[in-house]
Formats: sequence, C-alpha cells, structure tokens
Amino acid sequence: MKSRSFCSRFAAWVLILGVAAGVGGLILAPKAEFSEQENRMLEPPPKLTPDSLRDGSFMKSAESYVGDHFPLRTAFVSLNTSFRLLLGRRDLAADYTSDPAEGGVYFGKGGRLYEVLLPDKTGIFRRNAAALGAFSRRAGIPLTLLPVPAGAQEQAENLPPCAPSHDQRGELETLRAEAGPGTDVLDVFDALSLKKTGRDYYFKTDHHWNTEGAYAGYLALARALGVPAAPRSAFTYRTVPAPFYGTLYSKAVFRFQQPDTLVLPYGKNWAGLTQQVGSKTGHGIYKEDYLDKKDKYSVYLGGNPGVTVVRNSAAPKGKLLLLKDSFANSMIPYLCENFSEIHLIDLRYYNQDIYKYIKQNGIERAAAVYSIRQLCEVSVANKLER
Repeated sequence: MKSRSFCSRFAAWVLILGVAAGVGGLILAPKAEFSEQENRMLEPPPKLTPDSLRDGSFMKSAESYVGDHFPLRTAFVSLNTSFRLLLGRRDLAADYTSDPAEGGVYFGKGGRLYEVLLPDKTGIFRRNAAALGAFSRRAGIPLTLLPVPAGAQEQAENLPPCAPSHDQRGELETLRAEAGPGTDVLDVFDALSLKKTGRDYYFKTDHHWNTEGAYAGYLALARALGVPAAPRSAFTYRTVPAPFYGTLYSKAVFRFQQPDTLVLPYGKNWAGLTQQVGSKTGHGIYKEDYLDKKDKYSVYLGGNPGVTVVRNSAAPKGKLLLLKDSFANSMIPYLCENFSEIHLIDLRYYNQDIYKYIKQNGIERAAAVYSIRQLCEVSVANKLER
C-alpha cells in the first residue's frame, strides 16, 4: 500500500511539475509572430473583452494561442505526425468538416508529399474560367492560357493505396469550353506526367513544379506563342546547398522528411536583366536573401507582388503580359530569354483596371499561367470582369 501511495504521489508531482513547466515556458519564453516551419502567422495574444467572452471568441483565441506558442511545439507537432503515420494515416492536415471541405496532404511513395485534390463545389473555378475565356475579347489581344495540373494528378501512381483524388482534366475541359475567340488553352498533362515521361517535374515537399517542370511548361508556352524556346545549354545551373522544405511540409511537419534540392537557372545574356516593382528597379530576378529562409521558393522575384516588370535588353522579342500565380515565377528565367519586357500581374494582389494597364503599356500579346488548384480556390474573375 505504501508503495502504491508513493507511486501515486510521484506521478501526481510529475504531472504538476510538467504542467507548471509548460505554463512557465508559455509565459516566459519569447514569442514569435511567424512560424518558419509551418509558413504561417501564429495566433496573437487573446484580447479579453465583454464581447469576446460573450461570443466565445476569447476562449477560441486562447486555445489557438496556447497551441501555437507551447514550448517545443515543433517537436511535438513532428511527434504527432510520426504517431499518426504509425497508425496508418496517410492523409494529414485535412478538414473535411468545413464547408467547403479542405483537403490535406498525402504521404506518398518515395518520401513524396501531395495535395489532396477535391472538386470545386463553390463555383469559383467556373467563374474564373469564364472570365479568362472572355479576357481576349475584352482586352483586344490574344491570350495563351497554361493551366498547370498538380503533382497528385501527374504522379497518381505514388499516392497511398485507394487514396481518393479528383481528376483535374475536368477543369481543363471546362477551360476549353469557356474559351472564346482569341484564347488558346494548352494541355501539358502528358508533358508533366511521371508515368509517361519517366521524369519528376515536381518538388517532393512543395506544391510547385521544380526547375525541370518549369522548363517543360516553358517549352509548351513558347511553342504556342510562336517563339523559339531557349535550349538548356543557354543556361548555367546553380544548386542551392541549403535544404528546401516547401509548403506541403509546412502542413505536415515530419522530422524524418527528406528535403528537396532547389536548382536555379542563369541565362548567359542577363547582363542587363532587371526587375521593377513600383518605383524600385533592381538587377536580376533572384532575391538571394530568401535562400537563408524556409520560404526559398520566393527567391524567384521575391514572391508575388501585384505588378512586376522584368526587362532584358538582350532578348529579341517585345512585350508580354503574363497573368499568373506563383507557378509562373520559376518560368521567368526562361521567358526572359525571349521577351525584352515581361509585365507580370498577380490578380490576387492587383486592384487596378487591367484593361487600362494593357493600353497604357502598349501590350499586344498575353499569356496566363495558373495552377488548376489555385483557380479552384481564389477568385480572379472579379479583376477581369468590367
């Protein structure tokens, strides 16, 4: 009996000390505002007000705050991922109870992570498709549209057994059906397929295509635009020594995950290459400071400004307007070999009249590079509709 009593008291004290240490660490430890590992803002301290108590938002915020700032949080998140994988879970970070449902991350073969693809049930994609299809008529210039399929679409053979995954070819057909005169919709599904080409065009830990994938997309776009594609020999390639952990890793942190390698192409005719954002113009298109951060993909152009103009006086062709999301960023090193002036507009962050911009800058041709997943989630139609 004494032995049991001692064990009970010992366990109780261990529990009390553990909770006290956690609370003390939560109170005294320095607080970060942003999580590099998870690539997101952390919950700020909850604000206690009569309204927040009444509607329950204070308790919800407090719970999120404790979860975001608990000592050794990253280690516990990784441990939780490991435990769920040992239980046989292969779909993490999903929320199928939300409306619309949010897909998570599949742990696939060969240490690859994939987005869980779900059909669009909000109508966002169809409206975006209609707006892009009508863009050429509204702008008075031809549009070449390159919809980029996800890695889970192009490498379905690597998904967990019996894993549901939406077929994005349906979105491709919708874009083609909505395309009006002057709009050319490209099909790069086979060109990016691991099974059909034997080549891996996507990162293992990030939702973007890798350097090879961006080049494959460039070949298709250059062919459609009627410009000669620059051969691989026109570039030198620099391998970034630091490991790269992308957006999918951020959703399912796992300490045993193998990182990606980031490879950056450099053109041999880039002596006069510049990038203009607002009133500031800098040399080159790579922002090297991002290579010391987790978000290494933002080394391309420094992320996603609303408007960016890339100029290369050595390029033979004229101006190109490029409507885009972040997939297009890694294609710019190749496109600037062809066009002396590329106007990149990210409609997610651009709030001016796109059609006035086209006239003011004398643009006569346009392309659009969007991931199909992005067109299902974020509306760009409101920026294209008059």
